[in-house]
Amino acid sequence: MRRSMPARGHATAPTFDSSEPRNLRRFFQDLETLFEITGVTDPKQQKKWVTRYVPIKEAEFYEEMVEFKDETKSFEEFRSAIYAAHPGASETRKFSNAEVDQLVESRSRAPITTSSELGEFYRPFYAMTSYLIQQNKMSAFEQSRLFVRGLCNPLRDQVSQRLQLKDPDHHLDEAYELAKVYEAAKFILHGTTAASYQVTPAVPQTAVPAENTSIKVEDLAPLFRLLAQGGNNANAAATANRFLGPPNAGFQQGGNGFATNALPNGFCHFCGDANHMLRNCPAAETDIREGKCSRNPEGLIVLPTGQFLPRQLPGFDGLTMRDRLYEWHRR
Repeated sequence: MRRSMPARGHATAPTFDSSEPRNLRRFFQDLETLFEITGVTDPKQQKKWVTRYVPIKEAEFYEEMVEFKDETKSFEEFRSAIYAAHPGASETRKFSNAEVDQLVESRSRAPITTSSELGEFYRPFYAMTSYLIQQNKMSAFEQSRLFVRGLCNPLRDQVSQRLQLKDPDHHLDEAYELAKVYEAAKFILHGTTAASYQVTPAVPQTAVPAENTSIKVEDLAPLFRLLAQGGNNANAAATANRFLGPPNAGFQQGGNGFATNALPNGFCHFCGDANHMLRNCPAAETDIREGKCSRNPEGLIVLPTGQFLPRQLPGFDGLTMRDRLYEWHRR
């Protein structure tokens, strides 16, 4: 025995709120499921059930439509006319790039301090951007960069640090996969509450006049000693130029959306040596033996406390992780 259509207001009856036009698609999905269950196939009856379930103002409007009055018009034509009457509702178009931008902009105004807040941002973001990628309206590169934009500091810098530690060879102009960025953020916020996650105000920095920003050779002496390692000073200076880049390079915006030091691939991110990478850095092993740092279970360099080394130290412009490590101990 077939079920009958539920009465308006019943718990199983479809509902539609015209103030949320995006819900129109779900309304018709629920309604058409009921048509299949109850065996309602007559277009005239199907149209009447639409007007029975919607609010009175919408019902009066729909009943005046040509597609409703004309019995030669199909239910599908009537449904399309209703979609056309509700800006923001579409049978195929669910989300727009503008809606994603609005979500990201809104989220970026306040720090994410808990795992639940991260999830509340990630779920609608993933639904919107995945749909746009399927529709060829967005690339995976844009998806990742937009998600990073929604993470304001200090979380953004902490996520950047963790990603660089996990993948030190990752090219700065290549976006990290969204899944990796999300996992890094979840790792940092694991077990946090709004009360336990402290947001440290940014330390104001004084602008340096342009005429004083040129790099002097004597200022690079510590770096030359680090890079020479048996070579002459000319070779050390050439390597330092490759390492530092042009004057005023400082912090750059990488293609992955994170702010990062101008540290090109091919250098050890711990000591700056061009002959090896972080995973097999002899300087790191020396510092580990001396108790200055250690490797966590994932093989990443961390402080003796097990915490990650801060990416920036106020008033300190060290170029390598080792520079920051020694400065951290000095303080």
